[in-house]
Amino acid sequence: MIEERSALALDRALAVASAVVIAWGVLALGWSPFVVMMLFWFENVVIGVLNVAKILVTGVRLGTAGVIGGIAMSAFFTVHYGLFTAVHGMFVVLLFGGELGRGAMDGGLAGAAAAMLGYLLAERDGWLAALAIVLVHLSGLLQWLARTREAPPALKEIMGAPYGRIVVLHVTLIASGFLVQALEAPVAGALLLVALKLGYDLVALRRAQRAAGGAGARPGRALPDAGGGTLNERT
Repeated sequence: MIEERSALALDRALAVASAVVIAWGVLALGWSPFVVMMLFWFENVVIGVLNVAKILVTGVRLGTAGVIGGIAMSAFFTVHYGLFTAVHGMFVVLLFGGELGRGAMDGGLAGAAAAMLGYLLAERDGWLAALAIVLVHLSGLLQWLARTREAPPALKEIMGAPYGRIVVLHVTLIASGFLVQALEAPVAGALLLVALKLGYDLVALRRAQRAAGGAGARPGRALPDAGGGTLNERT
């Protein structure tokens, strides 16, 4: 239980650190709400890539049948989640990207994703923000791998874990993006998006902590993972 609380405390600290980096970009570098939305979209990409790693590593831990299942599920997840993320990126660049959005749509889904990545990573500041996001989620992956070493979760649970978070969060962010455009206050709007994202992350982590505490008092129940999956408690 102490280790679980420590891991969740570190997750909260990393979430705050990521938000601070993006807020600094808004205040010091003049990042627009569109840049903030792109960074959150990029975070989806990172989550998907690392979720494939979770599926494959768990498959190896489960033995030969797990390896076969892990390869099959990771292939399905890559295609399905990849399309999901590409469509979300298309909406972001089309609705908030201005001239970039109109030009990017000539290349379809791949064109929108490529345009956002090219725009985001064209300068050093974009690279630094993207690197901060990658490091935050890599830290979470390492914690997850340590926590699930002895009791790997089901592959199906891992595959489905990212979807609920992304759907709820980014529907909210896109709706907020329209509000930001209507207010014509880009700095305040960009900071609002950062605050909404951070608030969602902290609430989700707090719920995970409460659920972990409740499950810990009942042997044999599943412990929730901070990323949305569950850990089977040993009895």
